[in-house]
Amino acid sequence: MVDTDTAEQTRGYRRIACEEGVATRTLLEANARLGDIGLPLLTLDGPAAFLAERLIDHDARLAAMDRDGIDLQLLMVSAPGVQVFSPADASALAADVNDELAELCRSHPTRFAALAAVAPHDPLVAAAEVERAVRELGLRGAVVNSHTQGVYLDDPASFPLLEALEALEAPLYIHPREAPAPMRPFLAGPAVEGAVWEYAVEVGTHVLRMIGAGVLDRFPRLQIVVGHMGEGLPFWLPRIDNRYLASVHGPRRAELLPSEYIHRQVSITTSGMNFLEPLRLAIDVLGTGKVLYASDYPFEEQGAAVAAIEAMPLDEAQRRALFETNAARVFSL
Repeated sequence: MVDTDTAEQTRGYRRIACEEGVATRTLLEANARLGDIGLPLLTLDGPAAFLAERLIDHDARLAAMDRDGIDLQLLMVSAPGVQVFSPADASALAADVNDELAELCRSHPTRFAALAAVAPHDPLVAAAEVERAVRELGLRGAVVNSHTQGVYLDDPASFPLLEALEALEAPLYIHPREAPAPMRPFLAGPAVEGAVWEYAVEVGTHVLRMIGAGVLDRFPRLQIVVGHMGEGLPFWLPRIDNRYLASVHGPRRAELLPSEYIHRQVSITTSGMNFLEPLRLAIDVLGTGKVLYASDYPFEEQGAAVAAIEAMPLDEAQRRALFETNAARVFSL
């Protein structure tokens, strides 16, 4: 095993990866029992069984982290998580996942931290679960795999969960999944679906729906994190503000410009987008303090992502902020 303390001292900072997939055997078995519901679900005997195995094999995960120079992974249950199940089943599965992740983090406190799984369609239970997960289990916030059976977090039914996160000063990570059923035929095809384009459209839209509905006015201290270099939002921010001001599609319910909420309440990670040009743009638009490193393990090549970032012409302060200090601040690591 690599001596991570020595490696950290040599380079001067920890490498923290902030969007790293995980599952539990119980969750994968529950996915299998659902059968074919028209959604991509990871199972231990499905077409992507090799990925399912990597999500639950933590010895292999640690070996890969040592090999690739990752000091700590922030774990989050892979999409769609528990959100495809009935509210009662989803809540029970979320609690089971959180107990298992907490035990993993206790066993390897310098290598793993985790975000809580929640069932947004059972909002009062979800609020109680995130409080338990943060206060009792030591998890670092919550992940919501975007819409829950077509419902987004701009729906007032979600407010108990958002209120709990704000009160806990715990961040909300909005992670992609496939679009709701009515949109899927439009977002289909090899150059569109999934991580190619669909996921960015889906999460970027989710964040803007929350802004446009006034959710971030209601919860001004809620901190949101999105991956994949901001799901297109940094590139589009000037256009979004410009057209928002000129919109004729009904009264504006938000008090500020969309970009002002994003600067105030949204951080982004580099997961799956560890390329120089997008990173440079994101830092220029949002600032050095808003961009966090992520590998997107096991869906991307972790070692290649680390090497790509380390080869970029970043100054020492930018490199330390990207790999360590921003993540330590946002997720209280």
